[in-house]
Amino acid sequence: MHKSFWFQLHWLLGLVFGLTLFIVGISGAILSYEKEILRFINKDTYSVKIPADKQILTTQEILEKYQYLNKDAKINSISFSSDKGESVVLNLADPNNRKGKNIFINPYTAEVLPDIKGREFFSFMRSFHRWLAFEGEARTIGKNIVAITTIVCLILTIGGLVVYWPRVKRNFLNSFTFSFKHKKRAFVSTMHSAVGMWVIPFFLLLCLTGLYWSYDWYRSAMFTVMQVEQPKRAASSQQTKIDKKEDIKAISFDNHQKVVDIFNQNVSKDYKNARLSLTPNKDGLYTITYLYADATHFRESNSMQIDISKLAVVKDSKFEDKKLNEQLMSSMLPLHSGEYFGWIGQLLMFLASSLMALFVITGYMLYYDRLKKKRAKALKENSSIN
Repeated sequence: MHKSFWFQLHWLLGLVFGLTLFIVGISGAILSYEKEILRFINKDTYSVKIPADKQILTTQEILEKYQYLNKDAKINSISFSSDKGESVVLNLADPNNRKGKNIFINPYTAEVLPDIKGREFFSFMRSFHRWLAFEGEARTIGKNIVAITTIVCLILTIGGLVVYWPRVKRNFLNSFTFSFKHKKRAFVSTMHSAVGMWVIPFFLLLCLTGLYWSYDWYRSAMFTVMQVEQPKRAASSQQTKIDKKEDIKAISFDNHQKVVDIFNQNVSKDYKNARLSLTPNKDGLYTITYLYADATHFRESNSMQIDISKLAVVKDSKFEDKKLNEQLMSSMLPLHSGEYFGWIGQLLMFLASSLMALFVITGYMLYYDRLKKKRAKALKENSSIN
């Protein structure tokens, strides 16, 4: 009885939510390699050729050169790397974007590099993945549809296992296989079920982490269960735009250079990226967040606070020193994308997301075949009665 219930629920939910499952799965697969694709098609922006006749500019020189040529710009932060072939990134205040606008700078000439190509495409894919590309007030509708679709995916994953359980119990290893010798419905059915067994752990992780962004109560519950204090949303770091040229003259980047020098003297190894906020906190401390070059994923972020009055590091918080539960809660996006487990995890999550299309298509094929046979049977019975 329970198997019949799960079977009916499985095909009904799959039929109703097939399209949104397809959209969320494929868009998620595309986003899996966003950073790698953008870097590949924007090589001349992310990296620069190291000239033989020039020394790399200091942080102060880069900031001063850019500010001199762009007097109305307000620089929020500067990001740099220990790799001398990497470009420098300035984050500028932008009234249309609370996160500001990033521009890339050649660290040897202070020349502004070309804008990133493809960013708009991935931005659209992200909105498609999170709220079906709905805009304005309708975004809430899209967000809830995606959230419900995520819950449906969980139910389908569990329900599929329940329906398939007799074969799993009979021969566990064989339940992961299908044969190309099978024809038509038999082939589609066994492939749908066997491949479904492959992706169960990945779908469960995708769904359980995906709901983190869907519901505030779910996110809060996760922090409570993991016994980690939930961070409060930081206020926008965007600063007021400067209009007066005389104000620019008053700005000095000497302190920022000292902060960078102290950071480089104290950082223990090469870093992929280090971001200095140009505005000190309420205690007058400057903060540099940085990522080691050998970090597994982009959320293994460390933070160094520097007191410029004492020319000393006040605090150096490292990701590796956090407890496992804290690491997990600060790595929700890498867990969702698989990057938490390195390149192999990222690849497997990409494949799992891509396979959502296979399940939707084969599910519809099985439903159509079942419907066709049901209609043929009903037609035959009506003919025999007449």
